[in-house]
Amino acid sequence: MLSTTAFLSFALTIFYLLLVFTLIRGWHRVPDLVGKTELKKEEKAILPKPSLVICCKNEEQNLPTLIEALRNQTHQDFELIWVNDHSTDNTLPILQNSLSLFAKAQLIQSPKPGKKQAQRAGVLAAANDFIITTDADCVPHPRWIETLVEFQHKQQADLIIAPVRFNGGNSFFAKLQQLEFATLVGSGLAAAGNERPIFCNAANMAFNKESWLKSQADLRAEEISGDDVFLLHAIKKRKGKITPLLSPDAFVATTPNSNLKAFVRQRTRWASKAVKYTDCDSIVTGLAVGAMNALLLVLFFMGIFYKEIWNLWGSVFLIKFFVDYIFLLKIKDFFRLKLSFGMTLSLSLFYPLYVGAVGIRSIFRNKNDW
Repeated sequence: MLSTTAFLSFALTIFYLLLVFTLIRGWHRVPDLVGKTELKKEEKAILPKPSLVICCKNEEQNLPTLIEALRNQTHQDFELIWVNDHSTDNTLPILQNSLSLFAKAQLIQSPKPGKKQAQRAGVLAAANDFIITTDADCVPHPRWIETLVEFQHKQQADLIIAPVRFNGGNSFFAKLQQLEFATLVGSGLAAAGNERPIFCNAANMAFNKESWLKSQADLRAEEISGDDVFLLHAIKKRKGKITPLLSPDAFVATTPNSNLKAFVRQRTRWASKAVKYTDCDSIVTGLAVGAMNALLLVLFFMGIFYKEIWNLWGSVFLIKFFVDYIFLLKIKDFFRLKLSFGMTLSLSLFYPLYVGAVGIRSIFRNKNDW
């Protein structure tokens, strides 16, 4: 039994190693893929006009900060579309009062509950072809819109995958989330660098409205979330141009979850979409990551009954830990991570438990969670 277990364990570990090193290659390829983004003076006169779509549900605590960040954008020639998704707090009056602060702004009510329906209403109401989305709990860099607009002028992309990071929080749990989230976002950008994109986040993405309209049949309207990744898969299936944007000026920042319950709920919502994936790259990557973490859990519990398994568990864990650490070293400067050996080790120990818990919980998830 031990020899078979060892063979299967190392076969999976080697596959995981190859996957991570492929992502590292993709991360380094991004600058070569997109080329230089500097614009000539005459080009700035013909930049695409963006429509900014922001869906809000009970965001009274976050909206003042976001509104101020939008007012401080270096590029002010944009249309702002607020979409209120049946908020029950003071979100609606805050949005109404903000309209006069922007040259072009409108507020619409989502006809149906759910973020996907809210985003659909906002995009359909947009006057421009270049759509930018973010979340109400995010704070964009002052040059965020300017950077996206100039990048789109150069790339003429169907979909732009832009970076998101966690800011704030000095607790151990907050720092752990910063590492985990940077790994997730970094993997999505790196996969796009390999021209095999698997992940994006509606907290910071931009797309061509025509491409979005052509993707309607594949957006899975029955799923309450997935406004980002299903769009990516649809555009990818049609061989549209999907481009990663690695610029510190393109960041939007959000705050980590305040407690473990909120964290697990958020990740469960994200994971529950995976069973509806049809994209091969996304499925293989998800299965590889899930299987690798499941393997560590299985070997750990087997070690309780068979002591000889502990050496195997230790070998697999160390290999995974070091390859993950190498990937984090590659992305840490871009995401402004304060990387420490101890924090990375803690994440590696926590991650298999987290993946197992989220995987099980996603099966029994309430479908109406945002």
